[in-house]
Amino acid sequence: MSVRLTIAASMLALAAACAPEQTAAPAAPAAPEIVEPQLPDDIANSDAAKYKPAPEGEISVSLPATGARVTSPLIAEGVAINNWFFEGQFMAELVVEGEVIVTAPAMQAGDTNWTDPGPVNFRAEMIFNVTKETPAELILSEDMPEHIDVENDIRGPARSVRIPVVLVPAAP
Repeated sequence: MSVRLTIAASMLALAAACAPEQTAAPAAPAAPEIVEPQLPDDIANSDAAKYKPAPEGEISVSLPATGARVTSPLIAEGVAINNWFFEGQFMAELVVEGEVIVTAPAMQAGDTNWTDPGPVNFRAEMIFNVTKETPAELILSEDMPEHIDVENDIRGPARSVRIPVVLVPAAP
């Protein structure tokens, strides 16, 4: 019986030695990690991250005048170069003490069309409600700022113009 056990053990050892080596299946390649550029919070939340001054000649605002006292609705009018617009509009914001209180589209106006080269007339109407005279800023900014990271579709600060105004309550 011991001969049989020895032969059986030898056959098992021989079979194990001749068997192809088994290895674990290769792991699937890990998906590449997408790392989006991050600005420090104090910069990312600042006006510098959102706006940059428009170069001279890109936008001209005829209404309101700087420092104007305005009642609701505030009407903003002027002329901007066509690449400020997307789908015939760009952004108008009314800001009080750093907080946006109204946003509205500044729309192409008159006979000009944003798809044509050159200057395009615009008009924005912003309805607000204040109970006392309130210093504010009208900020007009381009619709599609330039990319700072095309692969991740991250855009840089928008070209903008700022007009200080004073919001006046409606007459009683």
